[in-house]
Amino acid sequence: MEKTRDNFINNQKLYQLFYDPIHRCLDINRVLRFLDYSYEGLLLSDKDGRVLYANQALERISGFSRKEIVGRTPQEMEENGLIIHQSLKVLKKNPLTISQKLKTGREVFITSQPVRDENGNILCYIANYRDLHEINELHQEHQLRKDIDYTELQELRSRFLETDEFISRSFKMKQVLEKTWKVAKTEAIVLIRGESGTGKEVIAKTIHKASSRADGPYIQINCGAIPESLMEAELFGYEKGAFTGAERSKAGLLEAANEGTVLLDEIGDLPLHLQVKLLRVIQTKEFYRVGSTKPRSLNIRFVAATNRDLSEMVDKGLFREDLYYRLNVVPIFLPPLRERKEDIIPLACYFLDKNNEKYHCHKKFDVRVCQDIENYEWPGNVRQLENVVERMVIMAEGDIIDASLLPEEIRQKKTETDIPAIPARERDIIPLKKAREMAEKELIIYALEKYKSIREAARHLEVDHSTLIRKIRKYDIM
Repeated sequence: MEKTRDNFINNQKLYQLFYDPIHRCLDINRVLRFLDYSYEGLLLSDKDGRVLYANQALERISGFSRKEIVGRTPQEMEENGLIIHQSLKVLKKNPLTISQKLKTGREVFITSQPVRDENGNILCYIANYRDLHEINELHQEHQLRKDIDYTELQELRSRFLETDEFISRSFKMKQVLEKTWKVAKTEAIVLIRGESGTGKEVIAKTIHKASSRADGPYIQINCGAIPESLMEAELFGYEKGAFTGAERSKAGLLEAANEGTVLLDEIGDLPLHLQVKLLRVIQTKEFYRVGSTKPRSLNIRFVAATNRDLSEMVDKGLFREDLYYRLNVVPIFLPPLRERKEDIIPLACYFLDKNNEKYHCHKKFDVRVCQDIENYEWPGNVRQLENVVERMVIMAEGDIIDASLLPEEIRQKKTETDIPAIPARERDIIPLKKAREMAEKELIIYALEKYKSIREAARHLEVDHSTLIRKIRKYDIM
């Protein structure tokens, strides 16, 4: 502490900064004692980079003692693995934020800021150190809390009025729902991307029902299902006599959706010549019926959906670039089911309950069924899962749906590494290590269910909360 105090006193401009004109003294000891209460590492250096002060937290984060830090130059600290900044030239112009791995093996996040006088001259540098390991642990715990207790997500669902159920425990889908809610309150055009069966239509309906147009019509147009020869007439309508068989005038789908929302499903399949007309409708809010020269006004919210890569189609000349950018105002991407495996079991249970009610039965999944469907990749996504569950409910003879009812491609083959859920006497003896892991996993699950908090569960299990987080990850406990 005395060495630090002397460093301040020897630097006249810094001394003036901390000088108390009322008491006519520099109460530096009191200042430094307060800085030692900081949980984050703090480091102060003069304009040449020589360290004047380091608090206790920096010792903990860096693994270096203050004696090894205070009084060191940037070159000396670089040699010791404790680098404040990469270049003094950079710091003299702008603040610097970097992440760095020290020689001790610790990763730190460093923010350095120059302190200047009224003339813009640098007086000193102040650096803030954060332990990336601690930040990552807090982030992991926060993410796991979202998986274990997702009341917030359920509250978010309730905002979407009477739309289809959102069954999800994954952070990715929570982000999708939050984005959907925000954009629903605007008039912005939305482009929903995702593989077939991920639920693009559900998101589009949600946007409509949560918007100011909820009382207006909602029209879904599948651009890939209507024959190209009929597409223009179906979209824009036609006048009597416009073509052979047009015995009377007819309004098109866009006109029928006036004051409401239109979902242009599979927009990537729309023919190029109609893409030009659609672009004009979006830009001018006007259209012409086939065989008419009279413009008609439209007031429509457009939502587009596709399972194709439109940007790649633009590069190949298969989709108009101007229409792509007009549609891609607010993009929403729905991740495939294989990228959010924590949603598989909740979705399967939802479909099971739905079909139990539909077919007036009370069937349940065997444990092996849950294991197999969770390990499957689901190329058909949620739609495929829904169909498989319904088929199993129909085909099951008793109240238990066992793995034999799963399609062959989903059913997993048992291997020697499979651990039975409850070892029985007649089965082969399993290694004690596996038995311990099984018991440990079950105990962790029970503790999390009982206490609803990772820190509280860790306290009762008498382990560090970071240790518990690692074990939750290890056993894939959600």
